[in-house]
Formats: sequence, C-alpha cells, structure tokens
Amino acid sequence: MSVNLHSADLAALVLSIGGITLYGMWKSRAKATASEFLSGQHQSSWWAMAMGIIATQASAITFISTPGQGFADGLRFAQFYLGMPLALWVLGAWVVPRYMRSGARTAYEYLEAIYGPRVRGLAAVLFLLSRSLAAGITLYAPAIVLSAVFHWDLSTTVVATGLVVIAYTAFGGYRAVEVTQTAQMAVILIGLVAAWWVLYRGIPTEMGLSGAWSIASAYGHDQVLNWSWNPGSRYTVWSGLAGGFFLAMAYFGTDQSQVGRYLSGKSLGEIRRGFLVTGLVKVPMQLFILSLGLLLLVRMHVSTEPLWHNPAVAQAWSDMPESGPLNAQWDQLQSARAALAAQPETPERQHALAELRQEQQVLKARATDVVAQRAPGLETKDVDYVFLGWALNHMPVGLLGLLLAVIMAGAMSSSSAEINALAATSLIDFGRILRLPETLKASRAVTFAWGMVAMGIALLASLYENLIQLVNLVGSLFYGPMLGIFLCAWLLPKRPPWAVFVAGIAAEGAVLALHGATVAGYVELGFLWYNLIGAVLVVLGALGLPAIPFRRK
Repeated sequence: MSVNLHSADLAALVLSIGGITLYGMWKSRAKATASEFLSGQHQSSWWAMAMGIIATQASAITFISTPGQGFADGLRFAQFYLGMPLALWVLGAWVVPRYMRSGARTAYEYLEAIYGPRVRGLAAVLFLLSRSLAAGITLYAPAIVLSAVFHWDLSTTVVATGLVVIAYTAFGGYRAVEVTQTAQMAVILIGLVAAWWVLYRGIPTEMGLSGAWSIASAYGHDQVLNWSWNPGSRYTVWSGLAGGFFLAMAYFGTDQSQVGRYLSGKSLGEIRRGFLVTGLVKVPMQLFILSLGLLLLVRMHVSTEPLWHNPAVAQAWSDMPESGPLNAQWDQLQSARAALAAQPETPERQHALAELRQEQQVLKARATDVVAQRAPGLETKDVDYVFLGWALNHMPVGLLGLLLAVIMAGAMSSSSAEINALAATSLIDFGRILRLPETLKASRAVTFAWGMVAMGIALLASLYENLIQLVNLVGSLFYGPMLGIFLCAWLLPKRPPWAVFVAGIAAEGAVLALHGATVAGYVELGFLWYNLIGAVLVVLGALGLPAIPFRRK
C-alpha cells in the first residue's frame, strides 16, 4: 500500500483541513466565559445541531472501517441503527423537555437534583470511562491513514495526530467544534460520493449494478434484514430494534458528547427538528458507506485482491519463504473467481463463488498462522485497511486528497467533540470535588489533560475484528447501566438514591462479567444485548432493593 502523494492531493488535503481548522479557530477566538468554552449558550439552530450530531458520530472510524465491514460482511451492520429513529423520537418528546426545564449543562448535573451527588458521580464516571476509551480509538483511526500515506511509524503518527487535535480543541472549545462541523460534513459527503462513483466506474459496463448485486448475493452480502431470533447472532432486526434502541437512548440521552450538542439548541422546537433530520439521515448514510465495501468486493473480482491489505504485514510477508507457494495458490483462486464473475448468474455459479470464497478463507488462515510464527507481534487482522489500500492506489489525482480530507475531517469532528465533552463533565460535575475553578484557563488545562489520556489509549489500541465494531462494543459495555440510572430518574424519581447507586454498580459488574463469559465462550450473546440487559438490571435493582435511607454519621 506504499504510495507517493501527488501535489494536487496534498493541496486538496491541506486546503480542506487547514481551511476548516483556521476558520473554526477564527470564529471561536473571542470566548468570554468558561461556560461558553465548555458547553455553549443555547445558540445552535436545528441544522447546525443535526450536522453536529451526525459529524460527532461520523468519526474517521466510520470512513475507514465501515466500508471494510461491508466488504467482509455485507449490509447487515445497518441493522445496528434500526432502533435509533424511535429513540430520538422518545428523547425529543419526553426527555429533552426535562433537561431544558432543569437548566442542566450536562446530563449528569440533571441527576443530582433527583438522586443526589453519589448517583450523579457514578453516571459521570461511567461516561468518562467509556468516552475516554472511545476517544482513544477515534484518534487511532486517522493515524492508520497518515502512517500509510507518509510512511511514518504508527506510534509516532498517533502522537502527531493527537497533538494536533488537542491543540485545536484546547484553543477553540465548544464553539470551534460547532462552527467547523458543518464544513466538515460538506467535505465528508462530497468525498464519499466521489469514492462511490470511482468504484462504480471500475465495474465492467456489461456487468452493471445488477451484476454487481448478484456477486454480492453469492456470499449473502445483499441481506439487509436478518429476522433470526438467535441471540448469539450479532446483527439481527431484533437486536437492532431492542439493543439498538437502548444503545441510542443511552448514547443520545446520557452521553455528554451528544447531550451537549443538543442542549445548546435555541429551543425545544429546534432540537426536535434536528432529531428528525438525524433520524432520517443516519440509516441511509450507513447503507451508503457499507455499499462502498460491496462495490469494492465486486471490483476485486474483476481485478486483483491482495492477500494482505495491511501494508506492514504485506511487507513482512514478502520476505517469508512460505509466501511464494501460498501467493501462487492465491493467484489461482483469484483467476478462477474472475472467470466465474464474468459468467451469467446461475445457481451453479453462485455456489461455485461461495466455495471459492471458503477456499480463500482457508488459505488466508494458513498465511495468518505463518505470520504469527514468523512475526508474532504483527497484527494480521486487516479488514480496516481494505478501503484505505484501494483508495491510496486507485483514486484519481485530486480526489484521493479529498478522500483523505474526509477521513481527517471525521477524526477532527469526533475527537474534538469527545475531548470537549470529557472536559465539560470533569469541570462541571467534579469541579467542586477536585477543587478546580470553572475558568477559561482551567477549562483549557483539563481539555489538554483529557486529550493526553485519549492519546495514551490510542497508543495502546490494537485492531479488534474491526474498529467500527470495537468502538460500539466499548459503548455497549457502559451504556446499559448508564441508561438504567437515567431511566430510574425519568420513571422512578422517588426511589431511594442508595438503591439506584448500588443497582448501577451491580449492573455494570454484571455486564462486564457477561462480556468476559462471552469472550471465554461460556455464553453466546451479541454485544448489542448488553445495552438492554444493563438498563433492565438497574431498574429491577432499584425496585427490588429494600427502600431504606442511608444512615449518615
């Protein structure tokens, strides 16, 4: 995946990202108070808020990893978001008015008026844990891009990327995050459409979209909805509606990186319109990004798919003595697959394509074993490099720079919003305990500190099955208990605070234990269900624990 960036691509990248960054810093140069720096002052319109919510979600991981998810597994991942529109409707109709009446600046500040400081602190700690881990992952993703483009060491790239994002966020605060996200979304949408068009143009005319769809269907990649009741299946309609609904309720209702986006809205009506746009756009946008992976899969049927998409593994593989025979077998399978793809669709052809795919997977597993023996420290899971590797070698001059700008814009928008939310929660919810003054100087210092934490986590990151799944897994480990605490506040405000506090801790322990059992193979359960289980455990615990008051000394 080695590439020399053309001057036109470099210009497109620098002008897009540099222009957006300078614009955001200029617009946010005058900050009167720490409150404006941390959370804004109810100035956002519905369209700016909607773009901010979508841009905060659309991190670099989305544009690196989601096409790889479509390449490896098809469109099923879109079911993850089926519960999101319903969750946004419930939040807009029922939850947001409560937040606005309370005057809270963070979601956790709202809890103290109902359950006191302990429950508020527990929910805020769960947020800080989950979002700091996610912020580290979102910093790790663009480092993959820059290390491949400029041939830098990955750890060095993580540090360089992290320092840029930290400086940008610590200078501009909330206002800089908000004013740049609309421009970032414009770059993102233009770049994605350009990438889709280039991929489509690479498919033979005689094949067309219908022929491409038939190839995807040979592997079951055309399936969007899976109606299976198997709880071990990661993506189904039911896990998307149930687990996805609870995850979206937790993410948009309790996560300060999202709550802060819409609590800055001018009015309840503006917030509800922003929610409507977000709910209508999110699922089609994810399907569109996944379809990039499908087009890439088809294109590699009629051209060449490398054995290794990760450039570090590919380079090490070329020096291993076992690579020659395995490469020859891989090339034979590629030739047979290309010949089948050129034939008209028949049941026999579809079956033969599926069999060839299985042979490829067996061969890839053999190559993985060789790499694990020869270079045990090398990461062999390379689905996150599929789309990036194609783009670096096949995107036309100029458009490659634009696509890199898309990835970097996603990283900037998501990482800066997350670090800003971590700083806001630390100062607003823990400022009194930590004796931190709510000043502009302290706000910048705390923002810098959280940026360094996120950068440290990024340095420790390693590839999961792929990054988009990892970031959603991290959220699912914490969001269920967080949502359960807020459900008690919304539905059961009279429950004893100590019961909610104990139930929240117990539910988080149960979710972590359940995940450990799943990883060990004792339980077969998709991680989306963690959100439902964690929330239900908190509510049941708050109802079932004896309603006795704390005995204060």
